[in-house]
Amino acid sequence: MVSISYKPGEARLSNYLYILPACLFIGLFFITSVIFTIYMSFFEWDGFSSMVFTGLRNYSNIFKDPNFFMSTLNTLIWVGGSLILSVLIPLLFAVLITNSSFFSFFKYLFYLPSALSGAVGAAVIGSLLGKYGIPRLLGMAGFKNLEFDWLSKAYVNTFVMIGSGIWASLGFNMILFIVGLRSIPQDPIEAAAIDGANVFQKYFKVVFPMLGHIFKVVLLHTIVNSFKVFDGIWILTMGGPFRSSETLALTMYVESFVRNRMGQGAAVAIVLSIVIIAISYFQMRNSFSKEQD
Repeated sequence: MVSISYKPGEARLSNYLYILPACLFIGLFFITSVIFTIYMSFFEWDGFSSMVFTGLRNYSNIFKDPNFFMSTLNTLIWVGGSLILSVLIPLLFAVLITNSSFFSFFKYLFYLPSALSGAVGAAVIGSLLGKYGIPRLLGMAGFKNLEFDWLSKAYVNTFVMIGSGIWASLGFNMILFIVGLRSIPQDPIEAAAIDGANVFQKYFKVVFPMLGHIFKVVLLHTIVNSFKVFDGIWILTMGGPFRSSETLALTMYVESFVRNRMGQGAAVAIVLSIVIIAISYFQMRNSFSKEQD
């Protein structure tokens, strides 16, 4: 039998060859793209003609643009609505499913929307919530004031799309909570039951506090996805009517590839990236600091 001795800390050149393709891929397609986007944000460019240096004009323009503030407001509404509903609903379903005798069936049923691509999910939602879908059924049931195309009504479509986004992310967050619930030791729960705690007290006093690390993961995942939501909105409303349902990610796309203002679109991308990185950094820093304490 051949024995292989390996000393901790011993570095072999061949070991780095395994990660070399990934490093090259990230360096070529990610880091260079980030650098070029930052560079492009200081220029006026339509993607075809020569680039004209404008300094910080693109950044000042986006902060003067009312569409930017509208998309920022919509993005914040997305984040707020998702933070509440994308946590509470999956948590409720996880609790109910974990204690159900049909656990496997409901788990796969509620996870199905997460397995669909964003485009397919948006197409399904569009057919259901369009004028000839659920609104028509509600009108036939006597609710004539609800019989209109929900996706073409300003501000109504934003909340409808938030609901569709929560539907699409329900399964993923639910699975995370199920994993957390099944990893909780039973001794504290049994001790609480012996002390006379009812069902609600056991969950709010014992179970949910022990899911703190899962809550942090779900919150961070929800916040980041809410800031960069794009595909569902583009398929359902394309940001309309009159750009009233745009988010920052959609504004970035429209400015760059619809209006051919690549520099201004790059400026929006940089602002959005800074916001996401800052939120992720502070969330992860607080999480790690609490774990070390």
